[in-house]
Amino acid sequence: MTTFLIALDGASPDLINKWIDEGELKNLAKVQSQGLSGKLKSTFPPLTGPAWSSFQTGVNPGKHGIYSWIDLNDSYRGKVINRNSIKTRTAWDLISSQGGRVGLLSVPVTYPPEKVNGFVIPGFLTPSSATQRSYPEDLISELYKAIPDYKYLPEPFMKGKDPKTWISELKKAVRDRGEATRYLYKKYLGKEKNETLMTHFFATDQVQHFLWDRVTEEWDPRLEVYKEVDREIGKLLEVAPDDSVVMIMSDHGFGPLTDTFNINTWLESEGYLNLKQDLGTRLKKSMARLGFTEQNTQPIGEIIYPMAKKLNIVDNPITGLSTNAALNALFLSSKDVDWERTAAYSRSHIGHIRINLSDRENTGAIKREDYHELREEIMEKLARIIVPGSDKKMAEWVKPKEDLYSGPYLEGAPDILFNPLEGPTCHGSIVGYGAIMFFNSKVFSGKLHPAHHRRNGIIMAYGNGIGNIQKDASIMDLAPTVLNLNNFKIPTQMDGRVIEEISASEPEYYEPDDFYIEPVESERNEEIESRMESLGYL
Repeated sequence: MTTFLIALDGASPDLINKWIDEGELKNLAKVQSQGLSGKLKSTFPPLTGPAWSSFQTGVNPGKHGIYSWIDLNDSYRGKVINRNSIKTRTAWDLISSQGGRVGLLSVPVTYPPEKVNGFVIPGFLTPSSATQRSYPEDLISELYKAIPDYKYLPEPFMKGKDPKTWISELKKAVRDRGEATRYLYKKYLGKEKNETLMTHFFATDQVQHFLWDRVTEEWDPRLEVYKEVDREIGKLLEVAPDDSVVMIMSDHGFGPLTDTFNINTWLESEGYLNLKQDLGTRLKKSMARLGFTEQNTQPIGEIIYPMAKKLNIVDNPITGLSTNAALNALFLSSKDVDWERTAAYSRSHIGHIRINLSDRENTGAIKREDYHELREEIMEKLARIIVPGSDKKMAEWVKPKEDLYSGPYLEGAPDILFNPLEGPTCHGSIVGYGAIMFFNSKVFSGKLHPAHHRRNGIIMAYGNGIGNIQKDASIMDLAPTVLNLNNFKIPTQMDGRVIEEISASEPEYYEPDDFYIEPVESERNEEIESRMESLGYL
C-alpha cells in the first residue's frame, strides 16, 4: 500500500469549503464527499518552521525545539532554522528504519535532505548554492532533465509586477510540481508495500499572502491557483493504486490582515526595551520618528529590486534593499538595542516575547529570581491593550509558554505568547510583529501583508477503508497516523495520536532511546536569511 500525502500550504477550510460548494474544486469535492474531512489545528504560532516540524515529528515545539523561523540560541540576531535544527527523529527516519520507503518532494524544513530509504527533494528554503540539493545527490540533476522548469520556489509578488502574469507563473510552478511528483513516483515508488509519498504545493500560501485583497467580481487570483492545484490532485489520484490512502492537509489556514502590532516599539514605549545612546542610534531613531522605517520604505525596495538584482546589489525581493546586511545601518535593528538595559524583546511574529534572562541570553539583564514577576507584569499589560479606534482588545489571549509547550527544549521557547489574529473577544486580523525588530515607529501600523496565517488548516483522507465522516485533528496526529497506516511502531514520546478513522488497526507503541537527537550546528546562510526577509519573516 502507498500512502499519498498532498500538502496545500496555508489552505483555508473556509475557502476550500466555499469553492467546493460552488463546484470549483472537483477533485477535492470527490475526496470530501467520499472520505474524511475536517479542520487541522496547527501549532501556535501557525508558522512554517514550528508547524511543519511538528507535522514531521508528531510532537509539540517543546520537544523538537523550533518556535519560529530563527534560532536565538547563540545571538539576538539568530540564524534561520533548517532540518538540522529539529531535535527529534522524523517520521521519515522512523519509517525508513522499520523497512518502509519514503519519497519527499518540496516538504518544508527538509533541507539539508536526510538519508532515507527512498528520496528527498527538499523544500523552498534550499539555497541555490547548496551542494546537497537532493538525496540521493544526483537525483536533482535527473529531475531537471525530466522537468527543466522545476523550481524550488517561484519569485514572490512585488510592486510593479502584473498580478495576472505572476499568477501564470504560479500556475506553471504548480503544474511542474505535479509533473515532478508523478515522475518520481512512477520511477522510484509504486513497486513495494509500505511506501509513503509526499508532495507540497507552496503556491496556495503565496497567492493568499500577496493577492488576498485583489479579488474582484470577475477574478479571484486565489481561486485560479487552487483550481490548478485541484487539477494536479486529480492527476495524482489517477495514478494511485486502488488500495492507496490519500491524505490532503495544510500546515495552517489563512485570513485577511488589517493592522500590525509592532511588539518591540510597544516594549520600548513601556520601558522594557532600551536603545543605545550613541549618535548613530539616536539619528536612526529620529529618522524613524519622521517615517524612515523599514515598513514605509518597503514599496521603494520592491520597485527598484529587479534592477538592483541584475546589478548584484541585492539578491532578495521585497524588503531586500531595506534589510540587506550592507544597508542595515540605515534602520534601527538589534545592533541598536542596549541589551544590558533591556528586559524583554521579540524576534518573531504573530505573538512572541522573550525575557532577556541573564543566564540564557547573551547579554541578559533580568535575573532568574525576577523572571516570573516581570513576565506576569508584561502579560497583564498586553491583555489590557485596546486597538485604537475600536473597543476591542488587541489579543484574544495572552499565555505563558508552559500553557502551550512541554518537553526538554521548553527553556528555549518564547516566554510570552499572545494571539492577535482571531477570536470573538479581540479585534482580530492583526499580526503581532517583531521579526524585523523596528518595522515601524508606531505601536500600531498598517498591515504587513494583505493576509496572514490562521491556526485552522485542512485535513482530508480518501481511500482504503476510510468512510465519509467529519473529523478534526491536530497537525501532530499525522506522523503517528502515517506510521500506523504502514503497521510501523510509534514512539511513546509523540504527542499526536493515531486518527482511527484513517488508520483503524491497533497501534503498537515503543519507547526508543534515540528519539531525541543532538541538533547539528548550522552555518549562517545569508541567501536563506535574505529570502526570509523577503517574506517578512526576518
